[in-house]
Amino acid sequence: MIHELRFMSPGYHIFKGLMWLCCATSILCLTAKPLDVLVVTPGLTGFSATATITRAGPGFEVALHRLKTAYTNIAFSHVYLYNRSIPDCGTFANNAQYILSQWFYEQDGDRGTMPIYMVTTGCFEPALLNQLAAAWNMFYITVCSSDEVIRDKSKSPTWINTNFFPTIFFGDIFYRLFLMQNWTSVYVVLDLDSIPIYQLVFGALDKLVRPKVRTVNIQYSSRKEGLDFHALLKSFATQSRVMLFLGSASQLRLLLLSAAARGQTTGEYVFIAAVPFPYKVQGIFTWQTFDQNDEIIRAAYRSVIFVTMVDASPSGLHVTEAQLDDLKSKWNAEFKRNPFYGNQDLRDEPSIPHLASANAAMEMLAQVLNESMTDPDFDPRNGRALARRFLSRTFDTSSGRISLDQFGDRTPSVSVSYFNDTTGDFEVYIRSNITKGDYRYSAVKPVSWFNGSHLPPNEPMCGYMGDKLECRPRTGIQTRELFAGVGVAVVALIVGSICLGCLIRSRVLKDNGAPWWTLNGGLLEASARRIFSLKFCQSLKQLQRYPSQAPD
Repeated sequence: MIHELRFMSPGYHIFKGLMWLCCATSILCLTAKPLDVLVVTPGLTGFSATATITRAGPGFEVALHRLKTAYTNIAFSHVYLYNRSIPDCGTFANNAQYILSQWFYEQDGDRGTMPIYMVTTGCFEPALLNQLAAAWNMFYITVCSSDEVIRDKSKSPTWINTNFFPTIFFGDIFYRLFLMQNWTSVYVVLDLDSIPIYQLVFGALDKLVRPKVRTVNIQYSSRKEGLDFHALLKSFATQSRVMLFLGSASQLRLLLLSAAARGQTTGEYVFIAAVPFPYKVQGIFTWQTFDQNDEIIRAAYRSVIFVTMVDASPSGLHVTEAQLDDLKSKWNAEFKRNPFYGNQDLRDEPSIPHLASANAAMEMLAQVLNESMTDPDFDPRNGRALARRFLSRTFDTSSGRISLDQFGDRTPSVSVSYFNDTTGDFEVYIRSNITKGDYRYSAVKPVSWFNGSHLPPNEPMCGYMGDKLECRPRTGIQTRELFAGVGVAVVALIVGSICLGCLIRSRVLKDNGAPWWTLNGGLLEASARRIFSLKFCQSLKQLQRYPSQAPD
């Protein structure tokens, strides 16, 4: 069953009828009366993922309250589309098009007079909803997820993305890190029961790395059957020294305990962990859990490189601490006020990036609509034309500065950190530097790795098992020297044989240059006469030496 939750502005039903008459007579009516706009947000409810309308919802509502006073020429209404029986992102993706299309055609669809814009959180379904938005010429914003198809404007003409997450670059984040370190053999381990974003990273990376990087991909379910980390690390040691672990903080802790027991946390091995942003629901990656293994894990964390996909700090959002604190207070008040969000006691930690992104999307939409209404050729129902007004622009909103590229995709900020054993925390040493869609890293400071300034190679100098020939102990004549001597002797023998054969052949060919296989009968006869003469002379000598034995 599809549920619809509306937040209607005053005069909604009156203006719905008037707008058709106004637009039919003249587009100038748009400047005379408020533009009535309906924003629809299909999404997942509950807490099975971070990108749900119950977690991001207050971001929409706080923005709408502000826009009602900031833009009196625009009257916003907002509706959520959801089905509470849908448990997770995957199931919602399978039903998203049906939920949206059923509602859309019940509203008279493209025959309606009021512009409808889709602003949604997004989990696994953005590309599917984009198909409908493109077909209906409906303006479309995602605030928590995206897809590579947004860069193909023939397929995504109405799509804009304010998503904090570097969805388009999920594979590049790690691929570029591998290339920068010249790591050509990497283990990639995925816990299928971890947060959904890890599965997206796993799939994106697998499509991208070949053929320059050879990966060993391993998937497991921590809920159904735990992974044998000892066996994993034993196999890992024979094929690589670099592991990307896509799992929770607790699972990483178990992995590092096994690695420490095997002596694999002394600087020769690299374990890469990743997190969208610091958030309790996703697990806090820290060595300190106040148990007997804290010091072991602290030492093991020196072998960890940490990737953070979203900088949710005030500096990362480009707002002051006072601005962010004010927004947090308003978001928390909305959680407490509205039972629909299921978090009136704030037991579920509010997700700042999702709330900020939803707030920014609504403010950006209002800014562009306000600018466009002075254009006599502006048609608010033309999603393609409206989307083009967002491209290659930077917007200042109350929740931060948003820069969109030429595709309408938000430029993310990704950081990579090493563990500082002195402070017991991670320190950023490189950040993403994205120019015209090309993902690169820029250095912030030198990396510190076990008192050195370089990360280890993915293969040791003497091989994974230390059995390369050049690393074997010296005993008597070295194998390499022996092979060299034998090689020289063989070459000399071959060359000598060739020269001797050529000499013999040249002598045989002296007879009128005849081929070597042609027999000369004259030579055979001459040879026979010489043999007969020799035998005859030998017989005469014997007769002269023994005359008494001559026959009578």
